[in-house]
Amino acid sequence: MDKRCFLVGQKDSLFKQLVASLLVDLADDLNLHVNKTEEFDGLMDEIKEIRPDMILLEDASPFSEDSLTIRLLVNIPDLPVIVISEDSNLLHIVRRNTRLLSSSKDLIETINLMMV
Repeated sequence: MDKRCFLVGQKDSLFKQLVASLLVDLADDLNLHVNKTEEFDGLMDEIKEIRPDMILLEDASPFSEDSLTIRLLVNIPDLPVIVISEDSNLLHIVRRNTRLLSSSKDLIETINLMMV
């Protein structure tokens, strides 16, 4: 079964074109969708329509206060986001999970889950 990947980058960026080309050539089981808009609400509409298994995102400052990475993690919990910084060649793999802490057992279970 093909995985759906949503590639988000700036319009006509060389980076986005290279990554798309690489993924199409090397990942046979990946159904790649590329963003058509850069405006956040439009991106959210595209993501809801495509329902990707992951988002691949070009973001030079992924953890700045109002970055696209943070906005996506807040609005789409549990969806893996792979962030590539073209400037530094760093790859960040992030996923937001929220859990209710109702006992110390919940904390221990969460720590153990993260250690896998």
